[in-house]
Amino acid sequence: MPHDHIRLAQAPNGEIGPRCATCDVRLTFGSAMVLNNTYVCWEHYVEATGADSATTVGERVTRFYER
Repeated sequence: MPHDHIRLAQAPNGEIGPRCATCDVRLTFGSAMVLNNTYVCWEHYVEATGADSATTVGERVTRFYER
């Protein structure tokens, strides 16, 4: 199989996902980042690539419904 090197883990709810190649934390496929044909968690992805989130969180003075 082409993906035999990827270790999988099962969550208590039965969901199957990969383990981080660096710290061995159980991930979901939705939260795992691909790095050099392995899955890593976000913290190790940022550490290895220097990438950061493009999303900025802005503080609003008024709520959208208080206009």
